[in-house]
Amino acid sequence: MASMEIMDVELGNAALNGDVDFLTECVESNKPIEYYMTYFPKSGDKGDRRHGNIFHMAAYNNNADFIREAIEILPSENTQQLLIQPREPINGNPLHVAAELGNVEIINMFLDVYRCLPCLPSDVSERPWLVKNTEGHNPLNTALYYCHEECALEIVKMDMELLCNMLTESGTNIIYEAVNSKLSKFALEILRSPHPFGCVGIEETTPFHSLHYLNRSEEAEEICRQLLRRDPDLIKQQDDNENSAFHLWTSDGKMWPFKCILESCDIIPDIKTVFTDLISTTNTYGDNPLHNLAQFAASENDAVKVAELLIDTYKKEASNIEEDELPWLVHDDDGDTPMSLAISRKFEKFAMYILSVDDNAVIECQKNLLFLAIEKECHELAEKIYEIVINKGCTQLLINDQHNILHIAPLCTKEFCKRLIEEHPGLLKGVDKAGLTVLHTWISNAELWLFEFMLKSKWRISFIKLIDVMDYGDRNNPLHIVASLANTPNNATDQVMELLVEAYKEENINWSVNNMQLLPWSATNKKNEGPLHLAIRSQRENLALYLLALHEDDNVDDLLDYYEPEHTILFLAIQNKCPQVAKKILARLDKNSRTKYLTDSSNGRNILHLAPTLEDIEFGTWLVNEAPEFITEKDHEGLSGWDKAYEIGPAWFIKAVLKKDPSVFTSAPLAWIKACENGHVLALRAFIDHNPGAFRDLCIELKDSPLHHIQLSSLTEYEEFMKIPRMKDLINLQNSQGATPLHIAIQRRKKPLTETLLSMEKIVYNIMDKDQKTAIDLLAPVCVDDSTWEEMCQRIGFDPWIKTSYFQRKTNLLDVRNSLFVVAALLATITFTAGFTLPGGLNQETGEALLATEVAFLVFLISNTLAMCTSMLVLICLVWSMVQDSSKSLLLIDRSMVLLMIAFYSTLLAFMTGVFIVIYPKVLWAAILVIVMCSLITLSAKKTLLYKVLFISSVKKRQNRKDPMHLLELGKVLPCCGGNHKVE
Repeated sequence: MASMEIMDVELGNAALNGDVDFLTECVESNKPIEYYMTYFPKSGDKGDRRHGNIFHMAAYNNNADFIREAIEILPSENTQQLLIQPREPINGNPLHVAAELGNVEIINMFLDVYRCLPCLPSDVSERPWLVKNTEGHNPLNTALYYCHEECALEIVKMDMELLCNMLTESGTNIIYEAVNSKLSKFALEILRSPHPFGCVGIEETTPFHSLHYLNRSEEAEEICRQLLRRDPDLIKQQDDNENSAFHLWTSDGKMWPFKCILESCDIIPDIKTVFTDLISTTNTYGDNPLHNLAQFAASENDAVKVAELLIDTYKKEASNIEEDELPWLVHDDDGDTPMSLAISRKFEKFAMYILSVDDNAVIECQKNLLFLAIEKECHELAEKIYEIVINKGCTQLLINDQHNILHIAPLCTKEFCKRLIEEHPGLLKGVDKAGLTVLHTWISNAELWLFEFMLKSKWRISFIKLIDVMDYGDRNNPLHIVASLANTPNNATDQVMELLVEAYKEENINWSVNNMQLLPWSATNKKNEGPLHLAIRSQRENLALYLLALHEDDNVDDLLDYYEPEHTILFLAIQNKCPQVAKKILARLDKNSRTKYLTDSSNGRNILHLAPTLEDIEFGTWLVNEAPEFITEKDHEGLSGWDKAYEIGPAWFIKAVLKKDPSVFTSAPLAWIKACENGHVLALRAFIDHNPGAFRDLCIELKDSPLHHIQLSSLTEYEEFMKIPRMKDLINLQNSQGATPLHIAIQRRKKPLTETLLSMEKIVYNIMDKDQKTAIDLLAPVCVDDSTWEEMCQRIGFDPWIKTSYFQRKTNLLDVRNSLFVVAALLATITFTAGFTLPGGLNQETGEALLATEVAFLVFLISNTLAMCTSMLVLICLVWSMVQDSSKSLLLIDRSMVLLMIAFYSTLLAFMTGVFIVIYPKVLWAAILVIVMCSLITLSAKKTLLYKVLFISSVKKRQNRKDPMHLLELGKVLPCCGGNHKVE
């Protein structure tokens, strides 16, 4: 056997593809046996199927014909060697592979190899069905795990006694695994065998603990009976949690296992005694099977049927039963009985059955079943329990932890509720341990008919007196409770409030002269809040208006002063969407003395600090118009409602304020900065739209603009932002530090804003801040540090490393190039011609220059040559600029201007020396005059000096002094209003 040798590729493909013809060719070509025995190790590829021997691969691909042919070709001993050979990763043999896939035909072919032998190998390690893989599973375990029953049946027949007594990796026997996997045929095959076997399951369970997994059938019943025959005591065994099989059967609500056990008297004569003992058996939690039945059964009808069977059998068979031993009265560790658990799940039929068996189930239970039945809305059961309580005289069950039955009466049916009140009116005065009266709890249910019934009954006066009673905790009276509840669709809670208040007023004729604290609708609780506060907090405006109307005859100042702090009610109304309440209060306040009610003295905030947060725009606008004096009034933190609006961003508020008081535009000129920092564009737009021109002038005067502060998230948002009127006028504005918006955008790493500004036509890049740095000086190192910034520059065709001296990046390069072409070509022509028309002339015989030895002539010759060469270089640069990208073209053209200036200077110098050499011998003063004039022209070539000479600077200043925006577009520093700063 060539173990772990590389298998021939063709043989491997044949095994994978089931190529029987290839095997025939191998036989015809006399391949050695070792060829078929080769092994192919597993590669690193997780999806690799070509590993193991030919039986592994053929079985994995269900190639039965290939396996049959291979078995016929190979000698028996070689076939056996292949069948016990393991393969990675879990060392399973070919039988493991076939069992996992459930191929019965292949399993039978493998097993037939051994069935044909006169006897099985004496060494169990040579029997492939007994060999375990690294997970501890033999092929039988594998077949059971994947529920391949037919495969398991074939395998187990090979060594039934050994296999039935072999434990799985989890320590369980085969019979347990079979029942647990619902493989009834396989289980019966084992149970019918004469061999002894174990019945161990996980956590000390037995096959009986899994019997309920099987549906009722003849096979399932036979399994139950066979298990009883094998070991009668097996049914009594409990698992690690002391659960018997009965506990698990009842949890599933299955009936047939119980019937099958009861019908097994021929196997266990005293089976009914065992049965009754198991009904009473409790687990570690104190639960018996009836507890599990009530708590876990999926169907109430099935639970009732099982309960009837268990209890009827118990009552018939159990002798000398003492009450504390009755399984339906047993309490578990949580104090629950089967009946209390059934009620908790609203299994009313189940509970009614228990009650029909033994009405002591009510009295003996540690929990109050009457309260539980009412709370779970088991109405029929509740009335039945009540009858038992009354008949047995156990009236103490009408009270549960100081909570009496009338506290939960609204949960009952209408008739039963009335009956409880009529039969136990004394309980109306009951107060529970939290100080809650019956009225407190009834309000939570808001059953209107109940209040109407009570107010028309003979207990009306006693009931009305409960309105004044406060609980022990929050000191709430019933009206506080009504006000704090969410309203119902039919406004039942509002109607309850009106019923109670009107009834109270009828019974207390002099109520209007009472102190507010004595009136239940004004009384304060522990938090110093009245029902009016709570109604507003619950956003129940109609109820709040009703409560406010109760004080119609009172001075509203007295009402507000009664509750501390005085502003509370008005502030609550504004904050909790009760605009009509706020309007009612403000309408009744004197405008000359209302400040303390409109301002929170603890923090200085007023009602207009709240207005920007409102969703009701109409109400918010009304507040602005009602109290404009508070628009710019600041709180203790120095913020006004106007400032708050820009933090939050409600554009409607800003429009309303500017419409009501336009002076705010200039009195708080920088409030809009917060809107910019928080990205509230609409709020800023509302401020600008009020007067776009004035806003522009304001920004210029204050040396600040929205572009210095705006914080948005995307390029699109910034592009839309630039469409705001007059915003483009501010792109080059310098702040007090000399920084333009572009400086700020780069410093704060606002890439989308930077891209937007760089794309603007009128943007000026070379404006310097106080540190003498341009925006481009700041941009270059940022691009070095962050590649995304460099990508942005490339995307818009902007090279931050290019610095120019004469032309801006937005210059029309085509026009400039054309102009420079003409000038450079003209200079080149002039200097070229001058080179052949030398001053002083030539010797007619030799052709030599007559003045060649003069110094002035040599200067002329060199300067003329320099002028021509630089002119030609300019032309070359201009030509190359036509085929370069925009950034390089700009640089070439800018450098061409430098060269052109050199050509200008050289030309002037050539002219001066040329004229000088020919006239100074005759007219010296003329030669000197020419030199002076040309020198002046050369000096004036400097731009600033030329402006001064020609008075251009002064003229421009006079022309543009009244147009500051022209200077702003040029990137010049603008004069502040009232200042005398010069523009450089």
